[in-house]
Amino acid sequence: MTLKRDERVASEKYMVPVVKSTFKILTELSKGGSLGLNEVTLRTGVSKSTVFRILATLTSLGFVVRDSDRNYYVSHTLAGLVSDAAGSEALRRAALPHMLRLRNQFGETVNLGHLQLDKVTYIEVVPSEYALRLHERPGATVDLHASALGKAILAFGPTEVAESLIRGRELPMFTRNTITDPDEFMAELRRVRERGYALDRGETSLLATCVAAPILDAQGTAIAALSISGPASRFNPRANSPVVESLLLATAEISRQFCPRAAGRSQPDRTVTKRSGRKR
Repeated sequence: MTLKRDERVASEKYMVPVVKSTFKILTELSKGGSLGLNEVTLRTGVSKSTVFRILATLTSLGFVVRDSDRNYYVSHTLAGLVSDAAGSEALRRAALPHMLRLRNQFGETVNLGHLQLDKVTYIEVVPSEYALRLHERPGATVDLHASALGKAILAFGPTEVAESLIRGRELPMFTRNTITDPDEFMAELRRVRERGYALDRGETSLLATCVAAPILDAQGTAIAALSISGPASRFNPRANSPVVESLLLATAEISRQFCPRAAGRSQPDRTVTKRSGRKR
């Protein structure tokens, strides 16, 4: 504990106060809507004169816009600084240590995916070391309605997004277990949100089973999901199993690392009950 405290003190020693204040201001503005000078000052705890100078500078550079009501909001120029590729790479780096740990703990393939258009795209895959294994590759895609990754992302996203992607289109049937009825699928998303994780029990392939949990932003919205998948013959995740518990802990930690303000805000219920001593 002392070492961590000393490290924190050392890092704070080299902080540039105005840079720290600038990012406090941008953090508040990025939450959406527009804020006046007094509201930014109140939310950030930065002095009003400093807030005014920083906002004036950001406005002059085109990163913040001041509207006719003298409120400020983030411009598209600032939003465009971070490309999708850069965001995916940052997420991959944050998730990879946890993915390796999960693979080593359970021996099965671990996948990181995010929503792209109407599919889930794999950002990173850590394959199982078993001879018999499931193995996708980064860049490959999978259907939302037939994957645990897709369910986890949609369940913790805006309902209108899920509705727009599921209703009014045909949901292909890959196996007899694939959910192809929109109403049934929306009910499944509600169950996923209640328990905090999603399952794919032979919905893409009868030979495969998968469990996934969302990675959340500060508003509790899924920006991606992490899954563990394996052959149905040996992989059987269920409620309160070590697999589910470890996956939920990993995604909670990634959420905190990738978006620190996500901690404690709109997280899925990650409470687990005490297990019996039986092995998975």
